[in-house]
Amino acid sequence: MKTTATKTLPERYTLARTLDLRQTRNLILVNLFGLILLIASWIGYAGLANLIHPGSMNFSFSSGNIGEALLSLFTLVIVIVVMLVVHEGFHGLCFWIFTKTRPLFAFKGFYAYAAAPDWFLPKGQYLITGMAPLVGITVICVSLMFVLPVWWMSPLVWMLVLNTSGACGDLWMVYWLLRSPANVLARDKGDVLEFYTPEKQQ
Repeated sequence: MKTTATKTLPERYTLARTLDLRQTRNLILVNLFGLILLIASWIGYAGLANLIHPGSMNFSFSSGNIGEALLSLFTLVIVIVVMLVVHEGFHGLCFWIFTKTRPLFAFKGFYAYAAAPDWFLPKGQYLITGMAPLVGITVICVSLMFVLPVWWMSPLVWMLVLNTSGACGDLWMVYWLLRSPANVLARDKGDVLEFYTPEKQQ
């Protein structure tokens, strides 16, 4: 069983499954999953913020408070940009650690990605790569909730919510990876993930 990343597909390995986010059906399913994660994570993380700093996530809207609304919108844009950079940075760092080469970064439409299109990663390495942003950013932001002042709660919650919902594609791919045999190899092209397994012996 291959335990390190390789640029050469081992003998008798063939393409077993392809997960293509360019296909409309897959894109719709992943986005619906992302919407569910968005709602669930907002409820969970906002509730956590209110437990740590009571009342920190209570919102009131006023049509006359335009300045506050613009500030909130600006903060949200900054959070989105930071989240995308850090999220894909986690993926890229893992690819770099496992392949010792610079990963590919790209932005297409409504999503960004890091990829290693020339490499085949074993199951364990790709699981780490796929889950690193969700686990890493969650641990960092939740930890910061306990040490930063109350006005940081809203940006941190948004970071957690957007990162969790943005990990819908990662979780979708990890789900199929977990259902694959231990000797599977994954090639991540960014918007297309290929799984390779040994041919069954006759």
